[in-house]
Amino acid sequence: MSVPDYSAVVSATGFLRPRASRSIASFQEHIVTSHRILALLGAGLSAPSGLPTFRGAGGLWRTYGVKQLATPAAFKEDPALVWTFFLDRIKAAREATPNKAHDALAELARRKDGFLTISMNIDGLSGRVNHPPSRIYYLHGNLFDVKCSRCNIFLRDTDAKAVTEPLHRLSGGISIQALNVPHCPSCEVGLLRPAVFWFTEALDSNTLRSIHSWIEEKPSIDTMLVIGTSAEVYPATAYIEAARKKGARVAVVNIEQEDPGLFALEEQDWYLQGDAAQVIPEMLKPVIGELPS
Repeated sequence: MSVPDYSAVVSATGFLRPRASRSIASFQEHIVTSHRILALLGAGLSAPSGLPTFRGAGGLWRTYGVKQLATPAAFKEDPALVWTFFLDRIKAAREATPNKAHDALAELARRKDGFLTISMNIDGLSGRVNHPPSRIYYLHGNLFDVKCSRCNIFLRDTDAKAVTEPLHRLSGGISIQALNVPHCPSCEVGLLRPAVFWFTEALDSNTLRSIHSWIEEKPSIDTMLVIGTSAEVYPATAYIEAARKKGARVAVVNIEQEDPGLFALEEQDWYLQGDAAQVIPEMLKPVIGELPS
């Protein structure tokens, strides 16, 4: 089976929200009877946990934009600089605490068999609240895994710590040196790198196929949650359009009052502006109940 190309169904219409409902109560009435729910998670989900979204004018790291560093070309040119950037992100993610939105979504996954989450986050916070692994796909990988840039050997979190923790000590919070960039323990030639998908890299085909298969299953998706993302890039926008073609109603949760995107929300949809950590638990309360404080 070939990897589906959703690009043909991406709407060319602009971001429209004049008629979308702002009522949490209205969404609560709907979610009780919803049977198949697809959620798309972005960086705004983890912002209440203190992690930067790296968007806008303030989205810089030591004067660098993320798109300057999170690329294969940048790693080839200066692997020490790229590792220093990712070590900062790893440290921030390890020190962050999952918020109530992570808890609420994990609880929904436990209670609703027909719930699937697509996370574009690499921070590992969903896993730390025991979000059922079979109910979530990490589209961009995991910040705590590493792989070889040459032979593609893969080290998961526990094994990867043997690589990243010495680097943290070497960097001293400043920078690591080129001679300290870790080499692959298998081929001994390639450099180890964070096992996340960088700009210009193709996403994992098996993950894309699995998501496509779930979307095509019956009964059709009736609810699409878009949380903390403007969903302006492929395949995020395409998943929203694919769900809509199946008849799903779309609920967008975003801290921004005005946020460009390709949602094209209608009267039947929702735009709920606010902090995800506060809004999501309230939205899902009829299904998941009151979360422990």
